[in-house]
Amino acid sequence: MSVTTDKPTAADKLREALALHPASTAAELAEISGLSRATITKQLAVLQKAGHATAAGGSCNGRRGRPASRWSLTGHIERPRLRPGELDGLVYEYVRSLDAPVSPTAVGKALDRSAGAVANCMGRLASAGQLKQTSAKPRRCEAA
Repeated sequence: MSVTTDKPTAADKLREALALHPASTAAELAEISGLSRATITKQLAVLQKAGHATAAGGSCNGRRGRPASRWSLTGHIERPRLRPGELDGLVYEYVRSLDAPVSPTAVGKALDRSAGAVANCMGRLASAGQLKQTSAKPRRCEAA
């Protein structure tokens, strides 16, 4: 009997990186997602052709050559259904990337997930000591 595990695809990893880090360059997305630069470039072309990603010109920042394009998701794309426990990781990484306390509603909007599910997740993460609740009403949390 063989057991198969559904690993996230390169496209899934790229979409997640773009959702958490909009206006990133291909090099930044490669570092964030752990994918190769070539894979990122190919997947960005696929997303752009399907109308799910857009590139905007970047600044040279005093460097020579063509400025790197900054990539972002466009509109609503069909997102894969999360497996049990996956939302915890997404929420934790997003809250950890911020410098200020954040509400479940704001996290839900940023991740395109239900605010109720995010609130439950933030409660679990606070109980586990990964997040610290900074206020009860309105509920806000920050990384511990």
